Amino acid sequence: MLKRERQDYILGQVRLNNKVLSSELSLELSVSEDTIRRDLRELSDNGKIRKVHGGAMSSTSYIPFSYEDRKVFGQEKKILIAKKALGLLRDDMVVMIDGGTTNLEIVKMLPQDFRGTFVTNCVPVASELAKYRKVETIMVGGRLVPNAQTATGADAIECVHNVRADLFFLGTRSIHPEQGVTDIDRDEVLVKKAMIGAAERTVSLATEDKLNIVQPFVAGKINQIDMLVTNLPAEAEHMHPFAEKGVKIL
Repeated sequence: MLKRERQDYILGQVRLNNKVLSSELSLELSVSEDTIRRDLRELSDNGKIRKVHGGAMSSTSYIPFSYEDRKVFGQEKKILIAKKALGLLRDDMVVMIDGGTTNLEIVKMLPQDFRGTFVTNCVPVASELAKYRKVETIMVGGRLVPNAQTATGADAIECVHNVRADLFFLGTRSIHPEQGVTDIDRDEVLVKKAMIGAAERTVSLATEDKLNIVQPFVAGKINQIDMLVTNLPAEAEHMHPFAEKGVKIL
C-alpha cells in the first residue's frame, strides 16, 4: 500500500472514530508502528489530525459519539485496565463509579459472590450491577446526558454529597501530569468533582490515547488522583511524569 493510500485510510478512521491507535493501525495496514508514527506525524504537521501518545485524534472539535460506539474502540486495552482495577476491590467496600466504557468492563468482571455497595450515575453500569445478588446499587439521579448515558445536574451532585466512598473509579477522557483530569462536558465535570470529594481514594482509568491530553474543563487536579490505571506498563516512559507527581501507577 502506498503512503497516500495509508494516510487516506488513517484520515477515514479518524473521521469515523474521532481517534485512532498506532498499534491497531499497524495491524490493519500490515506495516510497522514506526511507519504509522511517521504517517501520523506528517498528517499532524499538515494540520489534518492531532497527534497524541499512542495514536491521533481529530484536529476539529470533539464529536460526542454514542456510548455503544465508544464501547468498540480499544476494547482489548479497556479489558486489560479493568482486570488491573478489579484487584483493588474488597468485600464490603462502598465504591463510587461514574460513566465510561472501561468502568462498564470492571462491573462485568465482578465475581458473582462479590459483596459491596456501588454508587453510580451511569445507566449501563447500574444495569450491569443489578445482576449481582450481593451488590447494593445506589443510582444517582439527575438530567440524563444521552451520549454518555450518565446523570448530571444539581440532583446528581446533591446525591453524591450524601455518600462517603472508600474508592472512586473515575472514567477519564483526558489526563495530564500538569493539568490533571479534564473533560469536554462541564456538567459531567461537576459530578466528577463531587465524586472525587466524596471518596477516600480516586483511581483514574485511562487508555494510552487519553494520556497527556487537555480538555477545557478540569475535573480534578493531579494531586487529587491517587492512582492511574492504564494499559501501559508502570515503567513505561510516558508514565514517569505522573509518578513524579505522586500518582501511583498500576
